[in-house]
Amino acid sequence: MNTKMNLLRLLLPVIVFALLASCGRGKFSSEPPVHLNPNMDNQEKYKAQSENKFFEDGASMRTPIEGTVARGELREDDAYYRGKDASGAFIPNAPMVFTDDMRIRGKERFGIYCVPCHGVNGDGKGKILEYKYPIPPANFFDERIKGLSDGHMFNAMSEGWLNMPSLKAQIPVDDRWAIISYIRSLQQKGLSTP
Repeated sequence: MNTKMNLLRLLLPVIVFALLASCGRGKFSSEPPVHLNPNMDNQEKYKAQSENKFFEDGASMRTPIEGTVARGELREDDAYYRGKDASGAFIPNAPMVFTDDMRIRGKERFGIYCVPCHGVNGDGKGKILEYKYPIPPANFFDERIKGLSDGHMFNAMSEGWLNMPSLKAQIPVDDRWAIISYIRSLQQKGLSTP
């Protein structure tokens, strides 16, 4: 009898668990599921370009308030982000020291973004000349170009210059400075192949 009781004590939790686990399986309820916070599932919202009668103009999409800056987008350092000082003049030298790693990165980026127009050597004899480009690209060895400040070169890359388009959407700020470091190293070497 003692053995039967021990066996029953062992089997009772297993039987209870099996009964609880099988409850409701395979049965569908016509009642909606219980939602403790239904507004999380059915939120009122406006889709882009939809009408919104709350605002005078009837538009649901709102323009940002003038003067606001998105989080992480504050470009307070004019020298670094624009190549200019507080008065708006181009800075003579880059706001950082050019390192070897920076020049290596600049050479790589130069090969991607600058070579098609300015050529492998930076002499302005890129592939684009075969397509009758109206104004030849700058030769980085011309005295006029050599005399440009780092800030001016940064601005030319950022905002464009003559036929050169703005590249600020394609080239991050760090890479623009890296390209300038590489161009300066080319100018110091002369017309030798990099």
